[in-house]
Amino acid sequence: MDFWLRLKNEIKAKNTTQEWVSGKIGVPFGTFRKWMTRRTYPTLKEGVEIAKLLDTSAEYLVTGMEPEGLNEDERTLVSTYRKLGSVDKENALLAMNAWAGKMYAKIVPPDTEI
Repeated sequence: MDFWLRLKNEIKAKNTTQEWVSGKIGVPFGTFRKWMTRRTYPTLKEGVEIAKLLDTSAEYLVTGMEPEGLNEDERTLVSTYRKLGSVDKENALLAMNAWAGKMYAKIVPPDTEI
């Protein structure tokens, strides 16, 4: 299954229409139809908007794969992280690594050999 079939299935599963989706993301229906007939492609921004609107992920629409085994909090964390700019992502990773190191130090006594 490809992007267009997944998109078509998501629109159907949400009991909505292509016209509604195109109107909500602000693209002419003719443009949306060109996407659905594989003549043109949405931009990355438009693809993300479509995914949010349909309550799915852009990753799923593009690859057909969803992160497995994540609970709602973890999905929110991943989603929020993906919205960050590169500097903020780097800072978030540094903070998480620092926190993880701190937690590890609490769990393993300092005199324990690793």
